[in-house]
Amino acid sequence: VADDSLSLEELCQNKQVEAAVVKELQAHGKRASLQKFEIPSAVKLCPEQWTPDSGLVTAAFKLRRKPIQEKYKEEIRRMYA
Repeated sequence: VADDSLSLEELCQNKQVEAAVVKELQAHGKRASLQKFEIPSAVKLCPEQWTPDSGLVTAAFKLRRKPIQEKYKEEIRRMYA
């Protein structure tokens, strides 16, 4: 997908971009000899940056899993449905 006119938000909502990201992740997972259950079959692309101010990462940029799960619970539910 090559369209320089799209904003980051538009790219994140584009199903072709999402499919391309999943395809690349799956190819990388196979090259790395990951098990099938370790390779993502769906992703949610988010245009917002995860910063300590957003509460989704710590000051050391470690993931804060509970806040992430809470913020994206509907998207996570849809991916596992």
